[in-house]
Amino acid sequence: HVLTRGYFPGRWAVCARNEAKARAVLAAVAEHTGVPAEALPAVEVADLVCTAPEDEEVLRAIVRKAEVVITTAGPFEKYGQALLKLCAAEGVSYADITGETDFVRAMITQCDAEARRTGAVIVPHCGNDCIPWDLTVWEMHKRAQARGWALTQVSFFTEAPPSLAASGGTLTTAIYQLGKERRGAKTAFDPLLLDAHGVKAPFATKNASPKRDVYLPEFKRSGGPWIMGPVMANCVRRSNALLGYSPSLVFSDVLLRDASWWTRVQDTAFNALVGAAIAMPFLFQRFLPAPGEGPSREAMEAGYLVLHARGEMAAPGGAGTAALASKFTFPEDTGYLCTARMLVESGRLLLERKRMEAADGGGSGGVTTPAAAFGSVIVDRLVDTVGATFDLRADDEAEQPAGGGAA
Repeated sequence: HVLTRGYFPGRWAVCARNEAKARAVLAAVAEHTGVPAEALPAVEVADLVCTAPEDEEVLRAIVRKAEVVITTAGPFEKYGQALLKLCAAEGVSYADITGETDFVRAMITQCDAEARRTGAVIVPHCGNDCIPWDLTVWEMHKRAQARGWALTQVSFFTEAPPSLAASGGTLTTAIYQLGKERRGAKTAFDPLLLDAHGVKAPFATKNASPKRDVYLPEFKRSGGPWIMGPVMANCVRRSNALLGYSPSLVFSDVLLRDASWWTRVQDTAFNALVGAAIAMPFLFQRFLPAPGEGPSREAMEAGYLVLHARGEMAAPGGAGTAALASKFTFPEDTGYLCTARMLVESGRLLLERKRMEAADGGGSGGVTTPAAAFGSVIVDRLVDTVGATFDLRADDEAEQPAGGGAA
């Protein structure tokens, strides 16, 4: 995406533990895209797992060279903490593709105050987890706010390919997160509820997603819980705390089930295998894709996402309500291809913001969300660069595209 669109004509680099492997990957990318070798970035060498002080200093020296860092190296709770902490300390803006709420909570607790002090804008969730969901809620809030109303409820209905493939890295992260012991110290309140000033926000979000499959007449099929639903809810919870959608926003999300009996059998069997790998990874994880393995390029290019949402906004003083409906579509796999593009576009926006704020004498930082950091601009970018479409309407107005302006 970077090379074929001609981004970053200035200085940029990739960072890896193994220089030879990194250069081999870059050479393969150059061959696939037809880009000349001289257009490839420099390679920096460092290990994200800093087991000794000298490892951290090597990584710090690389971070200090950057204005913005974007990263895909997860599980982030295991491999991403040192990098994010260094970015916060050094005032370097950061984006990742994590879907790990525990990681985000920990980084808010440990790094939000530091990032606000240094001006580093730290934006987790800049991939499929959770840009489409987070920005849909933002757009609905903006539509309600334009009337002087408040968004009170958003329900998502996620439509994805029948055989949604997962990479070994994604499965390893899920198994690690779901199988670990949770013995963290109790906090006075959920760190996701910290506002932009570091105090508890008065804006709460209830996750009302169903715990079992339900029939949905509008879509003429069933829908039910899925593994990423709580992650989307928690990202929206954080955005509500930062942006103030509603004191009591109600959120829900279901994955629409495929009508095919055989596909449902396959999905059930796969989910059972993942569950067995969580319970006994030493025995069952070998039957799942390993880190580095994943869906083929052909499978990814044949993928898609259609994200339906239904919302409700309320007039002041209980004077009335109106319904909202939206559809966010992506014409390719969002778990991998589009996630990479979302991350690149997030990095570009962070770089533009950093340079604009530097010209104005500095800006505000913190551990934030895509909606709070980018607003409608990221929606517009995705429409322009990846062929996404986003439509939003209220029940008393004609359908019209959203977007057009920053948060």
